[in-house]
Amino acid sequence: MEIDQTPPIPPTLKTTISKQPYYYFAITLATSTPATPIDVTQYHGYIALVLTQWLGAIGGGIPVDILDYSYPRATIRVPYVNHKQVWQAMTVNPFSLLSDNTQAYFQVVRNSAFAMGVVTSSRKSL
Repeated sequence: MEIDQTPPIPPTLKTTISKQPYYYFAITLATSTPATPIDVTQYHGYIALVLTQWLGAIGGGIPVDILDYSYPRATIRVPYVNHKQVWQAMTVNPFSLLSDNTQAYFQVVRNSAFAMGVVTSSRKSL
Protein backbone atom coordinates (compact mmCIF):
# COMPACT_ATOMS: atom_id res chain seq x y z
CA MET A 1 0.00 0.00 0.00
CA GLU A 2 1.37 3.39 -1.07
CA ILE A 3 1.11 6.51 1.02
CA ASP A 4 0.14 9.66 -0.85
CA GLN A 5 3.07 12.10 -0.55
CA THR A 6 1.49 15.09 -2.37
CA PRO A 7 1.42 18.21 -0.21
CA PRO A 8 -2.01 19.39 0.88
CA ILE A 9 -3.53 22.34 -0.98
CA PRO A 10 -3.55 25.38 1.29
CA PRO A 11 -6.95 26.98 1.92
CA THR A 12 -7.80 30.12 -0.01
CA LEU A 13 -7.63 33.21 2.14
CA LYS A 14 -9.52 36.41 1.51
CA THR A 15 -8.20 39.60 2.98
CA THR A 16 -9.72 43.03 3.17
CA ILE A 17 -7.22 45.80 2.65
CA SER A 18 -9.21 48.44 4.48
CA LYS A 19 -12.62 48.48 6.07
CA GLN A 20 -14.60 51.65 5.62
CA PRO A 21 -15.56 53.39 8.88
CA TYR A 22 -18.83 54.78 7.46
CA TYR A 23 -21.66 53.80 5.15
CA TYR A 24 -23.62 56.34 3.11
CA PHE A 25 -27.29 56.51 2.13
CA ALA A 26 -29.22 58.81 -0.17
CA ILE A 27 -32.73 58.83 1.26
CA THR A 28 -35.99 60.59 0.59
CA LEU A 29 -38.99 61.28 2.81
CA ALA A 30 -42.21 60.08 1.18
CA THR A 31 -45.61 61.15 2.50
CA SER A 32 -49.16 59.99 1.80
CA THR A 33 -50.26 63.56 1.03
CA PRO A 34 -48.15 66.61 0.14
CA ALA A 35 -46.60 67.87 3.34
CA THR A 36 -45.06 71.19 4.21
CA PRO A 37 -41.25 71.15 3.97
CA ILE A 38 -39.42 70.55 7.23
CA ASP A 39 -36.03 71.82 8.31
CA VAL A 40 -32.93 69.67 8.73
CA THR A 41 -33.33 69.43 12.52
CA GLN A 42 -36.83 67.98 12.20
CA TYR A 43 -35.61 65.62 9.43
CA HIS A 44 -32.85 64.37 11.73
CA GLY A 45 -35.45 63.96 14.50
CA TYR A 46 -37.60 61.75 12.26
CA ILE A 47 -34.58 59.59 11.43
CA ALA A 48 -33.88 59.20 15.16
CA LEU A 49 -37.58 58.42 15.73
CA VAL A 50 -37.55 55.66 13.11
CA LEU A 51 -34.37 54.14 14.52
CA THR A 52 -35.76 54.22 18.05
CA GLN A 53 -39.10 52.69 17.00
CA TRP A 54 -37.44 49.85 15.09
CA LEU A 55 -34.33 49.16 17.21
CA GLY A 56 -35.20 50.55 20.62
CA ALA A 57 -32.82 52.62 22.72
CA ILE A 58 -29.79 51.15 20.96
CA GLY A 59 -31.12 52.34 17.59
CA GLY A 60 -31.72 55.80 18.99
CA GLY A 61 -28.07 55.93 19.96
CA ILE A 62 -26.72 55.22 16.47
CA PRO A 63 -24.97 58.38 15.25
CA VAL A 64 -26.42 59.67 11.98
CA ASP A 65 -24.79 62.57 10.19
CA ILE A 66 -26.75 64.49 7.56
CA LEU A 67 -24.18 65.52 4.97
CA ASP A 68 -26.51 67.12 2.44
CA TYR A 69 -30.15 68.14 2.78
CA SER A 70 -32.70 69.48 0.34
CA TYR A 71 -36.26 68.56 1.30
CA PRO A 72 -37.34 65.75 0.83
CA ARG A 73 -33.89 64.27 0.02
CA ALA A 74 -30.85 63.85 2.22
CA THR A 75 -27.47 62.18 2.17
CA ILE A 76 -26.64 60.57 5.49
CA ARG A 77 -23.59 58.85 6.97
CA VAL A 78 -23.74 56.11 9.60
CA PRO A 79 -21.08 53.89 11.17
CA TYR A 80 -20.35 50.89 8.93
CA VAL A 81 -21.07 48.44 11.76
CA ASN A 82 -24.66 49.77 12.02
CA HIS A 83 -25.54 50.19 8.34
CA LYS A 84 -27.70 47.07 8.10
CA GLN A 85 -29.83 48.06 11.09
CA VAL A 86 -30.25 51.60 9.75
CA TRP A 87 -31.17 50.25 6.31
CA GLN A 88 -33.82 47.96 7.82
CA ALA A 89 -35.31 50.71 9.98
CA MET A 90 -35.45 53.14 7.04
CA THR A 91 -37.22 50.74 4.68
CA VAL A 92 -39.63 48.99 7.04
CA ASN A 93 -40.85 51.54 9.55
CA PRO A 94 -43.64 54.04 8.67
CA PHE A 95 -44.37 56.93 11.04
CA SER A 96 -46.58 60.02 11.37
CA LEU A 97 -45.32 63.57 10.88
CA LEU A 98 -45.83 65.55 14.06
CA SER A 99 -46.97 68.72 12.30
CA ASP A 100 -50.12 67.41 10.60
CA ASN A 101 -50.30 63.67 11.43
CA THR A 102 -49.51 62.72 7.80
CA GLN A 103 -48.29 59.16 7.23
CA ALA A 104 -44.68 59.11 6.08
CA TYR A 105 -41.78 56.76 5.48
CA PHE A 106 -38.19 56.93 4.31
CA GLN A 107 -37.04 55.43 1.02
CA VAL A 108 -33.42 54.45 0.43
CA VAL A 109 -32.59 55.77 -3.04
CA ARG A 110 -28.91 54.78 -3.14
CA ASN A 111 -26.39 53.33 -0.71
CA SER A 112 -22.67 52.73 -0.74
CA ALA A 113 -19.62 52.26 1.44
CA PHE A 114 -18.17 55.27 -0.39
CA ALA A 115 -19.60 58.80 -0.41
CA MET A 116 -19.14 59.15 -4.16
CA GLY A 117 -21.46 56.18 -4.65
CA VAL A 118 -24.47 58.09 -3.32
CA VAL A 119 -23.58 61.58 -4.49
CA THR A 120 -23.36 60.73 -8.19
CA SER A 121 -25.39 58.46 -10.41
CA SER A 122 -24.35 56.68 -13.57
CA ARG A 123 -27.95 56.92 -14.78
CA LYS A 124 -27.93 60.69 -15.14
CA SER A 125 -26.91 62.21 -18.42
CA LEU A 126 -24.23 64.86 -18.30
